[in-house]
Amino acid sequence: MRNICLFATIYLLAFSNCKKNQISIPEPEAPIDTTSTPVDTPPGSNHIIELGKGFAYNNGTAWSPPFEASYHSKKNKARFRFSAQVVHSYLSNESFQISDIPCITGIYPVERPSGSESYGNFIPQASFVYIRDYDTPVGDFLADTTRTDHFIEIIRYDSVEKTVEGRFQVFLKKVPTNTWWPNIPDSIAMTEGRFYLRIKTP
Repeated sequence: MRNICLFATIYLLAFSNCKKNQISIPEPEAPIDTTSTPVDTPPGSNHIIELGKGFAYNNGTAWSPPFEASYHSKKNKARFRFSAQVVHSYLSNESFQISDIPCITGIYPVERPSGSESYGNFIPQASFVYIRDYDTPVGDFLADTTRTDHFIEIIRYDSVEKTVEGRFQVFLKKVPTNTWWPNIPDSIAMTEGRFYLRIKTP
């Protein structure tokens, strides 16, 4: 009996010591938002940007190509995606997208897709693609899993007017299997992002 009590005491001491040495899980970092006055906000408006527009800093450079939003399907209007594309010439373009966004106000994390089960799980995914020579992907970028400060925030959603307004911040890393091309970065920081869009039905 004495041996059992001694063993139990040693086990409890060892277990409590392990718990003390556990690495704590870090809290999500605060969003990077250094602009006090939102871009393109109409005077006297309570919206963060003009209807039909989007904006972000792409690696520190102002980036505001045409933005579009659409529901994921005609029947399911519970989630949407938005995208933006810059066409440099008929040979090259770059595009950014966040998909699987719930049509409910709130702040959501952004995940890196890990298979077919990632699509349709109402956890947003982000991607950025550079295309050269018509159809050669020379820069596929997905969310950087080493960071915890990705987010998309839905500020307003109007199911009658079919409009959505929000903010986002995403850090992406290049997929290593892409074809090499000059002047393509290894990572992309999309910061201080904002949008106010009418959602199209596909």
